Amino acid sequence: MASDRSEDHADVILPPPVVHIVSIGLGGVISNYFPMPLPHWLILQWAGAVLSVAAIAMTLWGMREFRASRNPVAPIRPINRLMVSGPYRFTRNPLYLSLILLQLGLALVFLNGWMVVMLLPVVVIVHYYVVIREEAYLLRRFGSDYQTYQERVRRWI
Repeated sequence: MASDRSEDHADVILPPPVVHIVSIGLGGVISNYFPMPLPHWLILQWAGAVLSVAAIAMTLWGMREFRASRNPVAPIRPINRLMVSGPYRFTRNPLYLSLILLQLGLALVFLNGWMVVMLLPVVVIVHYYVVIREEAYLLRRFGSDYQTYQERVRRWI
């Protein structure tokens, strides 16, 4: 554990929910000027609804694990213990994965191709400016316990 608690965090400056909200908003605005609709197939909209519901369920499950572990959700605060149960048994980033699924789901529900296109840079931004920083922090904070967890559980799916 770092001796200075003010530095005992992942130093994430871009909150992933904000990045996704901006991306979804940009996709909506751009589509007003340069339409890129997806095929108007009801099956796409149903698939989008299923993805959105699954994303919300995964978020709630992940948040329950945060609460049970008494860890803060904000990545700018120190965490108390390594989370390895619940959805964290299957992916090291269930909340970020749920945001990706939610954005894709909404894109399909609204048949908005720009929201799909905007998802690509969002995944890159979250990966390099959030996930990589969090993993480095967790490795510093929990050492071999986190390394063992990394070997056992995939980063995404």
